[in-house]
Formats: sequence, structure tokens, C-alpha cells
Amino acid sequence: MEELIKKLALIDELETWKEYSQDFSPQDKKLAFERAQTLWIARKVSENTLYVHPDVISDLQRQSWIPNDLQKRMIWASVLVSAEGVRSRERFKSIKNSLINRYGRDWWEDVYKRQKPAFAAKERIRKQIASNGAAVNMLIENTHLFGEAARDQITSALSMVPKW
Repeated sequence: MEELIKKLALIDELETWKEYSQDFSPQDKKLAFERAQTLWIARKVSENTLYVHPDVISDLQRQSWIPNDLQKRMIWASVLVSAEGVRSRERFKSIKNSLINRYGRDWWEDVYKRQKPAFAAKERIRKQIASNGAAVNMLIENTHLFGEAARDQITSALSMVPKW
């Protein structure tokens, strides 16, 4: 079970978790998903790839990375904007259908409206990293001063995402 939890926590595509847990009982799956979710959220925050408001990140940390219903909506919006590549449209539809089936159309509509500001924050962060260049990114990784400046820029970008 611990191996499954660790494996799931490293998979960015939340909607695929069920594929990795087919050999487990429903009770074990539920427990594994809950425990992996907290590890996944903490990992995404540490990688600066969870596109939610900094206050929401602070709240999640205080809650031991266990999201409430509203925070789950924000997280799913972040997952949607993280989907890239040739399968992104198919993945979007799959996530949409899954969320509608599980939570209902109103819940999905709330997730959908949250993705635009999350996408804007993601793009701002991505462009900032790309514009830095390799030398600056190395300074950011290896020095406190540059690291703080980079974290401030990420926090500023994430502040564009509504916290409610």
C-alpha cells in the first residue's frame, strides 16, 4: 500500500490514478488516494506547479495538505491548465466528464471558471523562468538572495488567482 501511495503522489495526472490502483479493494483505494493526495499537493507546491493563490497554499499547509471542497475546485483548475501536449484536449474532456459525474455540473462550472486566472499565473511563471536564462536560473537555485527574488515573483504571479 505504501508503494502505491508513493507512486500516485508522483503522478501529475490525477485523473489516471484509478488505473494504477485496479488491483486494490475500494477501501484501500480510498485510503491510498487520500494519503497520496496530501503528498501530491505538497510536491506540487514545492515545485511551484500548483497554480492557486498563496493564501490558499498557506491554508492547505495549515490543514496538513488536506483540501476542503473549495480548495479541491482550485486544485482541479490548476490540473486543467497544467495539461499540455497533443493529448491536452482529450485529457480536458476526460477530466470534465469525470468531475461532472462525481460532483455535478455546478461543481464543474466553478472549476471551469477558475482555470483562466490559474492559466494566466502559470504562463507568467513560465515566461519569467524562460526569460531568466540558464545563468540566472542557476543563481536562483544556488543563492538565497536570487532564490528569494524568484519566490517573490512566483508569489506575485499566484496572487493573480482568486483566493475565494
